[in-house]
Amino acid sequence: MNIETRIETVKRFFYNVKNPARNVVENIINALFGNPVAFEKCFEAVINSPFFIREQIFWTKLSMFLDGINLSDEDRAIFRAKLSENGTERENAERLITLIDRTDTKKKIRYFINATRCLLADFITSSEYFRICDLITSTLYEDLEFLGKNISSKEFEYSYFVQGLLNSGLMCQSFIDSNMRKHKYSFTALAKLVDEYAVSYDNDIRYPNPKCRDWEILPPQIDLNPKTASDEEVQEILDKYLPLR
Repeated sequence: MNIETRIETVKRFFYNVKNPARNVVENIINALFGNPVAFEKCFEAVINSPFFIREQIFWTKLSMFLDGINLSDEDRAIFRAKLSENGTERENAERLITLIDRTDTKKKIRYFINATRCLLADFITSSEYFRICDLITSTLYEDLEFLGKNISSKEFEYSYFVQGLLNSGLMCQSFIDSNMRKHKYSFTALAKLVDEYAVSYDNDIRYPNPKCRDWEILPPQIDLNPKTASDEEVQEILDKYLPLR
């Protein structure tokens, strides 16, 4: 059985299952909400279900992702080529699966879908794609919502949202009060990347004409063979800036 057939079988399981006693996640959720019948059934479901709880959640998210991107044969070939850059097809596929597994809410899957569409359209590079997906995974959904609603604003005072985005590298401290009483925080270039190509990609008002970017956030250039100053040059600098009194 190939991977496509296995995925389709799993999808049919989730969308066509009729017996609530076998739906592990649904019964546990209902039990948490105080349903005594679901509380009893969830233990039976764990025994009889072919999937553990985490596996059910993972396959549900993966199914949503596959339905969302809904690739044609042409898009599938492009996607595979993108993941295969520099001979990393399997590794990159595993990275994506791991990121999907780590997402803590199904709402984030929509952001993954948006980023995937941007990758296929060459709006972002494969490196930026994985960076965006990793930031989505590691950032609280409520903080991503805050980002999407406020990306156009310039500065903010400290809040829980700001702290969460600071932890993810999506905000930085932009102003420090000399009296140490009030600080200001701003969104980083990474935040703009995440918003434009994932969080708010389907916001036609904010981004009416998506296009390929002509800039990239690159690491600083480091001289691996720096020139070492001679003893005479060091002494000259000392004499100039630290003259003997």
